[in-house]
Amino acid sequence: MKINKKIAILIISPLFFAIACGSTSSDSGTDTSTDNKISKTTSSVAEPKTESRQGEQKTDSVTKDTSMKLDDTKFVEGKHYVKISPPMQTDAPEGKVEVVELMWLGCPHCYELEPSIAKYKKNHPDFVDFKQIPAMLNRSWAADARTYYLADILDPTGEKELIPQLFQAIHEQRRNLRNPDSVLRLFKQFGYTEEQVKNVQNSMAFQAKLKRAQEIGINSKADAVPAIIINGKYRTGAYMAGGEENLFKIIKMLTEKEHKQK
Repeated sequence: MKINKKIAILIISPLFFAIACGSTSSDSGTDTSTDNKISKTTSSVAEPKTESRQGEQKTDSVTKDTSMKLDDTKFVEGKHYVKISPPMQTDAPEGKVEVVELMWLGCPHCYELEPSIAKYKKNHPDFVDFKQIPAMLNRSWAADARTYYLADILDPTGEKELIPQLFQAIHEQRRNLRNPDSVLRLFKQFGYTEEQVKNVQNSMAFQAKLKRAQEIGINSKADAVPAIIINGKYRTGAYMAGGEENLFKIIKMLTEKEHKQK
């Protein structure tokens, strides 16, 4: 039976939106008034949402329901993960295996994965050096990367949970943080002064982090997020791995492999 091409595209295209956020994705949130208070808790971040932001397909079907639950021995290079060539330079301390999550604050799939990433941060092996790096695959993502590093530098220990609150502001409150005034207003709500924000934006540390993020985005050859990069040598993600459970199995397998070679 012949299928009209236009109908086929309409049927297939939603599947691609459920995979990951590509470099052409853009944020559709809208800014709210300064009276819109940011919750100081991360309860909305603690549990994965069953649906992503308006206009997106559900991501649970990708990250959970269709998980292949393979044994470690059945993960195949080129299918469940890819080798990065040439290997990337890492910033991990000597003897450590670097694991990078390349992400975007505006990505609903990164938001869905965040609770599992937070758990991994707390429980990963001592030999792992984990980092979150904001992707800068286009101009709008680069703007969000600047907001990410503002929070990262202002809250270096994560005690104030600024990153989860940024996710919450974008995905729960639908705030558009592309406008510098909106970003400043948000950080004032977090308790920071305009001077503190400007000092970070003008700092060498801020510029260095942005430069490094851009290098990682380019050298990893990632064209979608969330992407996981292991020791600068391998790249994978929840969809490629066959689900969230498999993703962390692959991370475990490859980090242990790299650790044995140290």
